[in-house]
Amino acid sequence: MLKVVKVRIYPNAIQKQLINKTFGSCRYVYNMLLDAKIKAYECGDNLSAYELKKRLVPMKNVEGGEFLKEVDSTALQNAVLKIDIAYKNFFRRVRQGGAVGFPRFKSKHNSYQSYQSSTSTIKNNKLKLPKIGEVKTKFHRGVIVGKIKTVTISCEANQYFASINYEDGLENIIGSKNGKTIAIDVGVKVFAYTSEKKPIHPKKEHDLSKDIKKMIKAQKSLSRKKKGSANRLKAKSKLAKKHLKIKNKRNDFLHKISNKLSENQTIKVEDLKIKNMSKKAKGTLTNPNIRASAKAGLNRSILQQSWGKFFEMLEYKLKRNGGELIKVNPQYTSQKCSSCGHISKENRISQAKFKCTKCGLEMNADYNASLNILNSTGVGTTLKAS
Repeated sequence: MLKVVKVRIYPNAIQKQLINKTFGSCRYVYNMLLDAKIKAYECGDNLSAYELKKRLVPMKNVEGGEFLKEVDSTALQNAVLKIDIAYKNFFRRVRQGGAVGFPRFKSKHNSYQSYQSSTSTIKNNKLKLPKIGEVKTKFHRGVIVGKIKTVTISCEANQYFASINYEDGLENIIGSKNGKTIAIDVGVKVFAYTSEKKPIHPKKEHDLSKDIKKMIKAQKSLSRKKKGSANRLKAKSKLAKKHLKIKNKRNDFLHKISNKLSENQTIKVEDLKIKNMSKKAKGTLTNPNIRASAKAGLNRSILQQSWGKFFEMLEYKLKRNGGELIKVNPQYTSQKCSSCGHISKENRISQAKFKCTKCGLEMNADYNASLNILNSTGVGTTLKAS
């Protein structure tokens, strides 16, 4: 069974230089060959991944390209493959009619850098990287036993990580469903509310309000620094660390909640179009900026909840445990009475309270919505609540 685990690595000063050199070499190969592919396309030709790979040897032998021989060769080959993957994703998005996103050149100023190696191993409880050596590694889930396929080395906010893709040699055993079905309604003020009448709130250690304030302060400090100065680089590094801390806190919360919910059961959630929900306010012809500030605040709150990532984690964890994630039509789930089925805007008294204007049912608004999601039998179809 294929598994992936992300671990923290602690390279020494020399190893950091070698890793950064590999980042730079992969970036150089990617940019040069992407430029070659673009120019070939403009001339009516198309360079395949195989043809791009054949250019690696001349690039190493040409004057000034000797530094490419000093890094992991599989990392350079994988950088070439990323060009082909980027082009395939680009054309796939064009066919689907979504946001296109043409392949872009890589920048050394990005706080996140990475490369992928295909010949790394584990030796003496350390990760052995080609042309770098044995790097101190923190295997927080125990030592990996199995065949390593690929290792992706990354650096974010001056911290180094390794994502190890390995085959553990065990059969892919999926358990059977236990017949239990629950529904989850996600929100802004309350992260989620289950049909078992259980609200889900982030704990104190997962509260991001103070970290977001510090991040905003660091962003303002960066904007005041002169471009190209040493102080700007320091401020940029501090800001990257703030972003990483927020990301880690959010991921920790989402992983813990999704682990708790991903039993052998079926979970129903709303099929939310988060991209549409977080669009800018349209305003009017006379006042195009009307409600822009309020909508921007709502958009920020929606995106900070990371519903999409939460659903993604739930889906793969449920599948791994033999469960299933079902996405239902979100239409009228917050306005519909879970008892009589009456739909009205007036049913929603406030953000937290629901009172049906027809049958008089009173309950928490999020709990009512979760019952509607639970009773949904498909796209826009709802059964009477019990």
